[in-house]
Amino acid sequence: MKLLYTILIILIIVMSFACSYDKAEHEDPIPPSKVTMTPHKCDPGDPGCAYTDLNNGIDAYSAGNLDYNWMKIQWNDTPLQKDGDIHHIDIWRFNEYGDTTYVEWIPFIPDSSTYYDKFIGVEDVIQRTWSYFIIPFDEAGNSTNSDTVSYQLIDVPGLQAPANNITFSVNDSINFSWYGGSHTYRILFFDTSQNLIYSEDTNETSCNISEIGFIPIPGFSYIWRIDAFVVVGEDEGSESEERVINFTNK
Repeated sequence: MKLLYTILIILIIVMSFACSYDKAEHEDPIPPSKVTMTPHKCDPGDPGCAYTDLNNGIDAYSAGNLDYNWMKIQWNDTPLQKDGDIHHIDIWRFNEYGDTTYVEWIPFIPDSSTYYDKFIGVEDVIQRTWSYFIIPFDEAGNSTNSDTVSYQLIDVPGLQAPANNITFSVNDSINFSWYGGSHTYRILFFDTSQNLIYSEDTNETSCNISEIGFIPIPGFSYIWRIDAFVVVGEDEGSESEERVINFTNK
């Protein structure tokens, strides 16, 4: 009986070493594929721009009535989907002053390759160029740094008039006004599904509906906002909060 017990102990020890060796031998040594971040493509209202706020790459993202924007970043996760073993993604950012910051850990969800950085607890957000990269990790803990994309946030236009969700007749004289720095501004009108209906650029901080080519349809509601640029077409800008405007035929 004692001999049998000794044999069992020896077998357990041998199997333990065998399993440990097998795990080390077959542990995944391959890091995740390199991810390509999506640079800023263009802005709604740019001539020939086929992109929207949802898919135009890194961009300012409205933070409501705060005096600065949040940032939207995007990447192509097709290589990670092909890897098949991605566990999570680390988000990192830095600015021209070298302040590299770990932002957040997010689970890997295929086709969910957009992240909104809300700058919680960050001071001096505007007038700085923010750069981002991500680090995907696989189930075995391997990782690969992505490339980097950048965008500069500038002063946000503050909307003054008209008030949110107010109703006008299509025949009313409506004045749109806002405040901000010395920028080029773009007034944009979207339908309630966020499809761009009309836009126009101006260097002023006000305009009357009679001065632009926007013709509202009676009974329809629209979303409007003001975007600001230092130089239109560059990787810099800001977006005001969005407001709703309604129209009747009276």
